[in-house]
Amino acid sequence: MKILVCPDSFKGSLSSYEAANAVKEGILKNSPDSEITLLPLADGGEGTAECLKRIVGGEYRKVKTKNIFFEELDGDFLLLKDGSAFVETATASGIMTVEKPRLNPLKASTYGTGLIIKKSVENGADRIIVGLGGSATNDGGMGALNALGVDFLDENQKVLEPSGENMIRAKSVSIRDEFSKYKNIKFTLACDVENPFYGKNGAAYVFASQKGAGEKEIEFLDRGLKNLSEIYNSFSKKDIQSVSGSGAAGGLCGGLYSFFDCEIKSGFDVLSEKAGLEELIKSADLVITGEGRTDYQTSFGKLPFKISALCKKYGKRCVLLSGDISPDADIKGMGFESAYKIMNKSITLENAIKNAYNLLVETAKNIEVER
Repeated sequence: MKILVCPDSFKGSLSSYEAANAVKEGILKNSPDSEITLLPLADGGEGTAECLKRIVGGEYRKVKTKNIFFEELDGDFLLLKDGSAFVETATASGIMTVEKPRLNPLKASTYGTGLIIKKSVENGADRIIVGLGGSATNDGGMGALNALGVDFLDENQKVLEPSGENMIRAKSVSIRDEFSKYKNIKFTLACDVENPFYGKNGAAYVFASQKGAGEKEIEFLDRGLKNLSEIYNSFSKKDIQSVSGSGAAGGLCGGLYSFFDCEIKSGFDVLSEKAGLEELIKSADLVITGEGRTDYQTSFGKLPFKISALCKKYGKRCVLLSGDISPDADIKGMGFESAYKIMNKSITLENAIKNAYNLLVETAKNIEVER
């Protein structure tokens, strides 16, 4: 029996690598002769760099950068063997860079992510993949662009601090000489959302509340994004609002797209292509995937659903193993043969998070490997 184990991370408890190993350990307890291949995956957010490193190799380069509030932070990027670099937005501009009570997208900036991009170019990278998941920002990319040589000016031609609250105050841009260093860099913007830059389905209205914004702040940020899009359009002649995914990472995707040579790809697709995922699925008898919590949103393109779709394409069995499964999750409709979860009435959420590895091992023991 050839089994492919390719989970996402179980956010808050296990990395995708830890989850994959726990599943393998559980399966081997009841099916010791199984041939198991592990392929930990991610969707472009936190942990994507580590998955990529395990798949294709590479070397982490340490850099000094700034967090979302311009405070000193130790960061890194992954320099791949082909000379390209992978930069995780979450490293400098992520929710985990500050304590949760401090989150405030009005004051937050992607400046630190721009500094990491800058350092990766100084290390010789001419192709950069930017993982856009897990951000705590909603600045339309002002911060990252500022670090790369773009100044945002107010009505008096004064340079603005690049943060969410200043999007609405920007009237024009001024390009510094250093910007020329990056104009030939090719960017791949890795994300798994299709939200536009602004509007009811845009960066602010959909994502800003989880970054600390209230109702009035969300409306204010959305107006700022709309203003910024007009500035970007006038500079680049690109209609950024019509670009699918431009609202990713609080509009960082749209900001970079406006100024550089960019393609937008699913973070899942970036990893799956590097890993040769489709060939691995074709050669497997059973595929096991999973995530921390499965609900109706999983069918909107989350990693396990995409794995299931590939399994359907090649006529392979696909089993889901999650921390918890919501009643609104249509397991059969999403193409899973069966589904297993850690949570039950006897296990509290706190216990499930604390003992996630061992509980996942025990849950994986129940998977019916042979049909």
